[in-house]
Amino acid sequence: MDRRTALLALASAVALAPETLSAMPLPRGALSPRGYRMAALMGGDFAILMSELALQRSRNPHVRRFAQLEINEQVSVAASLGAQPGTAGLRPDQAALLDRLNATPPSPRFDQLYVRGQIIGHRELFALNTAYQRGASAGDPTGLAVANLAVPSIETHLTILSRLPA
Repeated sequence: MDRRTALLALASAVALAPETLSAMPLPRGALSPRGYRMAALMGGDFAILMSELALQRSRNPHVRRFAQLEINEQVSVAASLGAQPGTAGLRPDQAALLDRLNATPPSPRFDQLYVRGQIIGHRELFALNTAYQRGASAGDPTGLAVANLAVPSIETHLTILSRLPA
């Protein structure tokens, strides 16, 4: 699969039903280092923006604690990939969910939407990083190192998220 096809597949929108969200399918075949980096940074930017809203709106201390943890971690991931957080932008489906979250007032419903969005984002990042571990070339030691560190962290985050209100 060429880079353009991989990026188009990554940019495909996730259908947003009123109450359910589904994870984005990853392209078949190995991602290029550039495609991996862009997908990882976009996922990180999405997590940061959602988490910044959660810090402002959530009244649940566990949700707020997770949101701060997520921001800190995604800033570190971006730095490890040689980027500033917020430079990759969002996919249309991510922007739509962020708009929906932004339109939700502080409430248990806000927390539920935040947690669901984080679970979806983490599942996507887990799939991205495990796929990159399997298919990364030796020519991208930085990307491979980031993927190797990200996978166990994402697993931990998914465990934490499963215990938050959803």
